[in-house]
Parts: sequence; C-alpha cells; structure tokens
Amino acid sequence: MLLVCAAAGMTLLGGCSKDNGAAGSSTAEAEGETIKAKTLLKATDYDVKDYVTLMDDYMNLSVELDSDYAVTEEAVNDYIQNSVLPYYPVYTKGDKTTVESGDVVNIDYTGTLNGEAFDGGSDTGYNLEIGSGQFIDGFEDGLIGANVGESRDLNLTFPEDYPSADMAGQAVVFHVTVNGIMNAADATLDTVDDAYVAQNFSTYGLSTVDDMNAYFTDMLSSQYENERLMDLQTKVMEQLEAGCEVELPEGLLDARKDQVIQQTEASAQQAGSSYEDYIASYYGYSTAEEFEAYVEETLQEQLVQELILEAIVEDQDVSINTADFDDFVAQYVSYYGFEDEEAFFENYGGEDFVKLSFAENIAFQNVMDAAKTTVAGQDAE
Repeated sequence: MLLVCAAAGMTLLGGCSKDNGAAGSSTAEAEGETIKAKTLLKATDYDVKDYVTLMDDYMNLSVELDSDYAVTEEAVNDYIQNSVLPYYPVYTKGDKTTVESGDVVNIDYTGTLNGEAFDGGSDTGYNLEIGSGQFIDGFEDGLIGANVGESRDLNLTFPEDYPSADMAGQAVVFHVTVNGIMNAADATLDTVDDAYVAQNFSTYGLSTVDDMNAYFTDMLSSQYENERLMDLQTKVMEQLEAGCEVELPEGLLDARKDQVIQQTEASAQQAGSSYEDYIASYYGYSTAEEFEAYVEETLQEQLVQELILEAIVEDQDVSINTADFDDFVAQYVSYYGFEDEEAFFENYGGEDFVKLSFAENIAFQNVMDAAKTTVAGQDAE
C-alpha cells in the first residue's frame, strides 16, 4: 500500500511534493508539449545533486538474470495440461436416466420473455452441473427428477439485481430438454482435438488445437517477459543503490512517514475502525510501533531509490511528453479505480510530483535498456 508499481519495468511512485500534497499546476497544457528536467525537478524542495553522487558507470551495468525467460513448447504443454485442461473435462453420455443433484446434464434450452426468445437465453448441447449455481434460482432445481429425453418448461424470475437491466426482475419461461446425464473424464493433450477446443474455448475465439497452443504461448510469453523485466529492474536497482552515494535531505523521511500515517489513520476512520485494529487487519501488525517501524524502513529504501532516479533525470536531462504522460495517468486512474485524475494527483503528492515520477520511470528504463545481461548458468555469449 506504500509502494505503487505500474507495469513491469516501471519504477516506484509516491510521496510528498513541496506543496504538501496539493495538486500542482500544470506547466504544459498543449498535448504533446515537452517538459524538461529542470522544470520537472522543481517538484522537490531540495537540489538533488547536493544529496546524490552517481556511480561513474551507471549506464554500463552488467546484470545476471535468473533465467532466459524463453517460452518453450514443453512449458506451454505443461501449462495447458496442468493448469487449463483440468477445468474442462471430456464428457460422455452415461447410462443413468434420471437427474439428481450433482449430476452433469447435457441440455438444450430456450428462454422466452412474453413468448419471445431473448438474447443470450438459448443454447444447445450445454453441459450443466446441477447444484453449481451457474443459472438463476430454480433452473437447476427444476431439472431434478427429469428423465433423459424429457422436456420441461421452467417458469422463473430473474433477480432484481441481475446485471442486465433489461432482464432484472422479469418473469420468463425456459423450455429445457435433457439430452443425457454425462460422465466426466480428464482431458489430456493426447485426446484433445479441434472439436474439444471449439466446444470449450469458443468464447476466447479459439476453434482449433493450433489456436489453443498459440493463445497460451502468447499468454506465457507476456507473463515471462514481465518476470524478466521485474528481475532486471530489481537487479539494476540493487546495483544503483550499492554504487551510488545517497544522503536523505533533512526532514524528508519524517515528512513522508507522517504522510503515510495520516493517510492510514484517515483510511481507518473511513472504514469505521480504530487505527490499531485497522493496521492489524490490513497489515498484520499487532502494535502501532511495529507498523510505523515498517513504514520507516520501507520509506527509507524508497527515498534512496527515488533520489537516485531524480539524480539520473538531472544527469541525463530527461524530458517528458505531455501526451505520453496523459496516457500514463489514464492507465493508473483506470487500473486503481480513482474517481478522476485530480484524485490520483492528490493521492500521490500533486501533479508536478507525478510528472517527476514519470520522468524517473523514463530514466530508469534508459539504465535498464543500456545494461548488459547474461543468464545464470549460461556462458556470456
């Protein structure tokens, strides 16, 4: 809750600006305007070069990654077999003839409202576990006791809080035919075929085994790339912290700590809880002293990282583009559920401070891009 991470490769965001958290005034209104480092660094009330001595070769770091993070055919197959297929068994029609709770029944159904079929209310060959709660109240219970081949009309009512406003509270009739009571067997890579994929993964736009393999290859590639970036980010930052000399400006740690504690107290009050109960519930600390020691330790490291990146912003004369910055803010506001941009800026020290943090992201990315990487256990080539 103290450190906010963007997508992999982004650095840390948070803290107090010189205006004590009020949203700063925009220095560039026009879309696509450039804001230079000298202007961005005005978000702080100290001169960063007085507190940070950068290591001489910070743009020539050597990093050993834990893995090459390559997606192999074996990795894709293992993921599909162990993490996907168990949720999609193969169903075959059994000998049982009367539906009971817990059975998986294969059904055709058509839902009508005022005698007319409604969108999304019909399907054929659907496998439904009775008692799973997948359908509205009364649908599954209404099939208990039905025989294979039997059709039933179920007079039901959608709940008042149903997500679709058009259907909420509506009285409907489902005409349901029980095609069979099914037996389930685990699917394996050897038994999966195009028909299986089309039946189970059509909502993902997949209809063939090749589609499925490509889909999960892309998914794992994205996941592995994020892991690679996080590995690189962590190890580059460790080298920067070890090689740079940093002194915190007087009072900065105390001010940042006070801000976090005040925000935590406000959150506790909003939740109708005492400060002590809140930190115990949300952070797992039994006393305020333990929690505040954790806050101080965490902020100490964050501030060291922050000052190093600010020094790199100045050293490289990093500038930001306002159009890129606006996209960055929009992603944060959406992902973390802020009411609007102003709420986001206020929470993170003001607009000017967030702009500086965005520049720090760029500076950090420049250092990572320049780093020479090898893989643990592999030769340098």
